[in-house]
Amino acid sequence: MPLRKPLPYFTALAAAGVLTLSACGGGDGAEDDAAPESPEVSADEELAALLPEEIRESGVVSIGVEAEYPPGEYLDDDGETVLGFNVDLVTAAVNKLGLEAEWVPANFDSIIIGVDSGNHNLGSSSFTITEERMEAVNMVSYFSSGTQWFALAGNPEEVDPENACGMRIAVQTGTTHDDDIEARSEACVEAGEEAITIEKFQNQPLATSSVISGLNDASLADLPTSLFALQETGDQLEFIGDQYDAAPYGVVTHQDDTELAEALAAAFNAIIEDGTYDDVLQEWGIEVGAIETAEVNPDVDE
Repeated sequence: MPLRKPLPYFTALAAAGVLTLSACGGGDGAEDDAAPESPEVSADEELAALLPEEIRESGVVSIGVEAEYPPGEYLDDDGETVLGFNVDLVTAAVNKLGLEAEWVPANFDSIIIGVDSGNHNLGSSSFTITEERMEAVNMVSYFSSGTQWFALAGNPEEVDPENACGMRIAVQTGTTHDDDIEARSEACVEAGEEAITIEKFQNQPLATSSVISGLNDASLADLPTSLFALQETGDQLEFIGDQYDAAPYGVVTHQDDTELAEALAAAFNAIIEDGTYDDVLQEWGIEVGAIETAEVNPDVDE
């Protein structure tokens, strides 16, 4: 399923060093390199009344995020400000509830644990909603994306996502793509074929860099992130196969915090209705991922 138009603003992301092994980066400050401005959203008092009293009175929610998954969430040039289309969508919903979003960078696989332990009120980091995750936390849907593989241009190793036995595949650890490639490797072994050599990285930019360097044959990630990798690296990479397993992203709340989850779903539906949601998607060029209604713990096909 192709996107309707290319994702913009990749020069700004490159300036943040998101596709290199270096954690440092510098931009020239050009206006054209700026990411979309976050939308201004007015608080809705009726929606705010749905919040748990403690959070409503504090006026702030802590949101755990792995800020190395562009263009969903990534650090700006200052190394502190978290940007991205997920950040804009979630911030708009939080602002609708009259709250300020405090984005707290964390390792991807520690975010749900952080919400469960009370270190964060919310977790938002391009989390695909799965039955397994909903056994531990509540998840509020707000976007949809599938998985897309990519390799070096020309696919020199002739990687086939449907038969990657014996190939070297890079993946971000702790993601649904991690589970996906593990299952594919097990299927190879069961069929008497060579297992997939899986190299796991702490973040997707490192996985992508390993494909560019030739260390690995291919990688897989969410469609917007894979598209980012292609456009950011010019003609060095290409898609292999089609997007598959499109599923909703979800914001995470504690399993016992149903009030916050329901309030957040209502806020997402409010920004869908008033057009803010569509504005954000259009700014980032990802309208294809729009959903019609936000839900708490929606039914998903595994």
